[in-house]
Amino acid sequence: MAFFRGEEGSVAFDNGSGSVGAVASTTAWSLDVTKDTLDITAHGDKSRKNIGSLISGSGSVDIIYTATSGDNTAEIISDVLTQEDDGTASFNLFLDTTGAKKFSFNGIITGTTFSSSVGELNTVSVNFVTTGDITSAI
Repeated sequence: MAFFRGEEGSVAFDNGSGSVGAVASTTAWSLDVTKDTLDITAHGDKSRKNIGSLISGSGSVDIIYTATSGDNTAEIISDVLTQEDDGTASFNLFLDTTGAKKFSFNGIITGTTFSSSVGELNTVSVNFVTTGDITSAI
């Protein structure tokens, strides 16, 4: 049985300035996907009935910031400073090293947290929300 380990995951990002490329030094990512439901219970029914409705997602990407962090890393970190963001930044969250298993979507960077401690690595946590469809190849 094949298992996926955290060391295989990676992130690719593009805020519209070029092609989607790898975010260097990604240490973790998360994606929470939720689906709203609508109550369609008819008058007189004895049990509730629901159907699926709108899907939304949010998550984060954790990065170690280094002197050699590339353009895509700089883009994902600084994209929070974009006002009137149209939500067209492209995300690919990979589960494996071959890039075949992934989640893809457009999104908006909603926040970043920078951390620097004496003797420790500089880290950045980037939060996002999805816009539009979330597709998966898993």
